[in-house]
Amino acid sequence: MGSRIDFSDAPYPGLRPFRPDEADIYFGREAQVDALLGRLQQRRFLAVVGPSGCGKSSLVRAGMIPALETGFMADAGAEWRVLTMTPGDHPLDRLAACLSAQGERSGSEGRQRGDESGDLPTPLTAAALRSGPLGLIDLVRETRLAAHGNLLLVVDQFEEIFRYWEKGDRDEADAFVSLLLASTAQRELPIYVVITMRSDFLGECAVFSGLPEAINDSQYLTPRITREQCQLAIVGPARVFGGSVEPHLVNRLLNDFGPDPDQLPLLQHALMRMWQRARARAENTGQPPLLTQADYTALGGLARALSNHADEVLGELPAAQRAIAEVMFRCLTERGMGRRDTRSPAILADVASVAGVTAQDVYPVVEAFRRPDRSFIVPPSGRPLTPSTLLDIGHESLIRQWRTLGDWVEQEATCASLYQRLKVTARLWQQGEEALLRNPGLERALQWLAQERPFSAWAKRYGSEEEFAGTIAFLRASEQAWSEEQRRQQEAAALEQEQQIARKTRESEQERLKAENTALRNHKRFLSAIAVLVPLLLAAAIGAGWQMKIAKDEAKAKDRAVQAAIAAQEVARAEADRTAQLLERLTNSERTKRAFLTGDIEAIRQLARAAGKSPEMQFGATKTASGWKASDGKPIYRYELYPTPASLAGPLASASQISYYMAHETFREKLLTAGPANGFAASYQGWGCLTVVYVLVEYADPERPPDVTSYDMCEALGR
Repeated sequence: MGSRIDFSDAPYPGLRPFRPDEADIYFGREAQVDALLGRLQQRRFLAVVGPSGCGKSSLVRAGMIPALETGFMADAGAEWRVLTMTPGDHPLDRLAACLSAQGERSGSEGRQRGDESGDLPTPLTAAALRSGPLGLIDLVRETRLAAHGNLLLVVDQFEEIFRYWEKGDRDEADAFVSLLLASTAQRELPIYVVITMRSDFLGECAVFSGLPEAINDSQYLTPRITREQCQLAIVGPARVFGGSVEPHLVNRLLNDFGPDPDQLPLLQHALMRMWQRARARAENTGQPPLLTQADYTALGGLARALSNHADEVLGELPAAQRAIAEVMFRCLTERGMGRRDTRSPAILADVASVAGVTAQDVYPVVEAFRRPDRSFIVPPSGRPLTPSTLLDIGHESLIRQWRTLGDWVEQEATCASLYQRLKVTARLWQQGEEALLRNPGLERALQWLAQERPFSAWAKRYGSEEEFAGTIAFLRASEQAWSEEQRRQQEAAALEQEQQIARKTRESEQERLKAENTALRNHKRFLSAIAVLVPLLLAAAIGAGWQMKIAKDEAKAKDRAVQAAIAAQEVARAEADRTAQLLERLTNSERTKRAFLTGDIEAIRQLARAAGKSPEMQFGATKTASGWKASDGKPIYRYELYPTPASLAGPLASASQISYYMAHETFREKLLTAGPANGFAASYQGWGCLTVVYVLVEYADPERPPDVTSYDMCEALGR
């Protein structure tokens, strides 16, 4: 057995799989190891399958490999050269690098046993492997790689080959599988192949010729461990290191150990954490380490221990590094068919590009999550990081059990789904088969663009850079067309208002002229009657009097006409002013909303200064301890912003939405939006409050313009 490394001072490996040099702390699987050896001896090809988290990798690494090196497969002897790899991207290149690594002892994570054959240049080795299905056989024969024993190739996480077949190079994936099958079909050279694979990928094996038949001939479905085996896995390692476990804790762990396959890595992680606490107590008391129920309860039990631990690590990072961590974990996971969340290894430099930072900025984040007592990220601690380092999730159970990561995976899946739809629509638009976006779809797409701020490096996960550029151009063209349409509608509305005013003015003038004509006709009839009935002299005298009266009436009529014209002009002027004010309100409302949505802080400040602070519109704030601390020791709080009850009952009674803009560089998402369902309350987590929070209030009445104000959140906390 090789010497113990990294975790040699602890009986429990935590989230990562057991290593071959940890066979002395690997308990409860002896019968299963015997079954593996029997099948491998018969077929030379062995597929170890089972659900994620059932212990496949540990069974092979810490169970089967040490048994082979001890000589338990008698017909093959005890001399073994063990190569361990994962397919990842370019599986033939990975196999070539594995074969080229010489002079290192077998049995450690990612190491191989050396021999006297000398170094093999990786490019030449890769070329030999690509020569055909017999490439590995020819290479072993020519370089005498198995001259002094047996060659065992362990392909862990074999399900990665299906992702590479779908999204990478299908020819290379086919060649890699053919190479494995051909190498174990011959009997001239002692070449053995063991693959570990999630059982939910069994159906996808049919894409490779010959693979279903090989798996049918030599498949081992990893069984669940029994209660007795689980008890050995709990108490055995502690005894090896001079410690013990409270009997009540053993019983509680066995009762909490449910049917979910994730329970096995969760158990190992919780035991590792409890051992760290017990060892710390032992160093102070001088007593042997004892794992207690109090430790188990403090960690949150099997259900929360892993999620709480990951949250603690995240909380130790400053805000900028927490943002990088979110991007990193979103890059390292992907959602497949049927909401199947899996690992998606990524190059460190690609993660940095998606996050918009340098590779050096990513290093401390990776180090925080790959410490030996965490193992949330691989490669494991101790291996140097470079921009070309391939990062991966330490164990898929982290994806399913860390609640924060689950939220990130959901958010990434939502963003990816939206982007894929936009990409297809943009391509159809470029081909003249689809129109530009309109609301509400356009508003949602622009909001996604403003909040996520995607880079082309992110979009490469879901297509090409050209497709991303075309999609952004499509969104910008849609936004411009929508703005132009809104402008034309506003101009049309203004023209309609002007035409209505002109029409009302003409109608008023026509009514006035009609009234004057009617008055004149009546006057003529009256004069004719007087001329007939009254003698000429009397008519002359009386006529003079009537002429004076008529003149006065005409003067009054003219005066009334002038007043009516003046009143009509006033009405027209008032209608024009109202129309101008309406257009100005619509324009200002659009400008105000756009300033908050795009984060135009200068425009927001101008709007707030112009609006002033309304004494009737008041806002409050609260803070609650989250239990986290930042890397500098500052406690992390959950802050909540909300309008006061008096304001809700008063000026905000008809509000439909309230947005809070956090004008500080530490906020990655500066705009917090709330609706009436929760009293217009929004929240965030951080270590401090803001002296200036800008508030946008929108109302249910579409003609009522939004209000902009600001308030001192820190002062509100003190009230």
